[in-house]
Amino acid sequence: MTSPSSPPRVPGSLWWRLLRAWIAAVLLSLLGYVALIWAGVTYPPITLFGTLTQWLGVPAVFQLLHRLLGLGQDAKLLAFSGVAVLWLGGLSLLGSLERPLIAGLALAILCVLGLGSLGWLVPLLYGLAFWGLLAALQRGLAPQGKAAPARPDRVRRTTTLGLAAGGLLAAGGGLTALFRQGGSTTAAAPVPGEPLPFGVTPVEHFYYVSKNLEAFDPRLSADKWRLTVGGLVQRPRTFTLPELAQFTPVISQRTLSCISNPVGGPLISNGIWSGFRLSDLLRQVGIQREARYLLWEAADGYTESLPLGEALDPEVLLVTHLNGEPLDDKHGFPLRVLIPGRYGMKQPRWITKLTLSAEDEPGYWAKRGWSKTARVELMSRIDQPPEISPVVQAGMATFIRGVAFYSQPITKVEVSTDGEKTWQEAELFKLESVYAWTPWQLAWTPEAGSHQLAVRAYAGSVIQKTQPSDALPEGATGYHTFEVKTS
Repeated sequence: MTSPSSPPRVPGSLWWRLLRAWIAAVLLSLLGYVALIWAGVTYPPITLFGTLTQWLGVPAVFQLLHRLLGLGQDAKLLAFSGVAVLWLGGLSLLGSLERPLIAGLALAILCVLGLGSLGWLVPLLYGLAFWGLLAALQRGLAPQGKAAPARPDRVRRTTTLGLAAGGLLAAGGGLTALFRQGGSTTAAAPVPGEPLPFGVTPVEHFYYVSKNLEAFDPRLSADKWRLTVGGLVQRPRTFTLPELAQFTPVISQRTLSCISNPVGGPLISNGIWSGFRLSDLLRQVGIQREARYLLWEAADGYTESLPLGEALDPEVLLVTHLNGEPLDDKHGFPLRVLIPGRYGMKQPRWITKLTLSAEDEPGYWAKRGWSKTARVELMSRIDQPPEISPVVQAGMATFIRGVAFYSQPITKVEVSTDGEKTWQEAELFKLESVYAWTPWQLAWTPEAGSHQLAVRAYAGSVIQKTQPSDALPEGATGYHTFEVKTS
């Protein structure tokens, strides 16, 4: 006998129980997303996505995804769609159990065991919510009376199908929104083969790369944001954004590039950054003698580290503005770090915590097999004529143009128009900062036929590497070269 106070078991076939479980899974996911946006509660699908990227982020797999799907967010969107299907499918299977309490308990236990970074509170809340949703749906959709018939009646069958269809639309709509947002992200940056701006890159064209889907990037409030500085410091402190304005301002033009950028790729930009010296902040809080490393933590869980001696370099900046405007969400509002001579993976955005430590801790991507130091490789590229449409007019004077970049000043750029048989020295245009790329140009009057262009750069005694290598794990090397035809 079932007591009047206990919820009835789900009537009907396994198919109907799965439908009801699907409704509960979608509702739980929507409620969890609302909790993420409004209260910052950890979202298990994102944690699951991060766990899977322990494998997907391995350099060999990452490179394969880039080759198959190109640069941008497409690979991440596809991966997250798979995670969403896995999450909803797993919840639906759990929810098809006859007893909601068992399903909720199983969800909590699986989250704790499989997604340890969630702790125990979030899995407990999700388990309770899943139990409650399943029990409510079970009561609301079950026929009334002492005994439930073997099959749901027509009204409840229609209700169940309607809710299931609504859940399918909600899930599909959410994924569609993510794809649209990701698509806009890809379009915001130049595609491979398009020319880069010659000087300062407008913010709207500044390259963007994130370990997250853009929809799940942090959106931080200036009023609520805090920077916590602790560990081996003499005076631990929490700073507000206005309090950081007390430090002596520094404005610096710098080029930022992504370690995953291929030769000639678009993941490099040049901007005017405003902020202050990290060393000023560290000296204000006081550094204990045992401190050897600075550990960064960001609002999205990203981590990185830097030897303390390098962190105290006066050229390492904490910045709040790009091209005269406050950082936007995509580029790290309200605070990010800039470190000369390093790829972007070493320069976190959305910083919330600095910890001085006696021991080093590998960063987010270093744990996945990427470079631990992320030092930039000497590079040069051709932007005119554009690789995406390499046609010039025979017999008409023109210019071959591009940029070169390294952690030291560029001293020479050479260009070949005959497949590296001969080289000509290009004219350099020095910008205000040694940390910005160096534009260059070479006057050229092409003869009729096809021409194989190539470029190489020098930075004092450092010569650009000739041997091509993949971008990961240490950064791409080799000459930017492509064929140009005359019209």
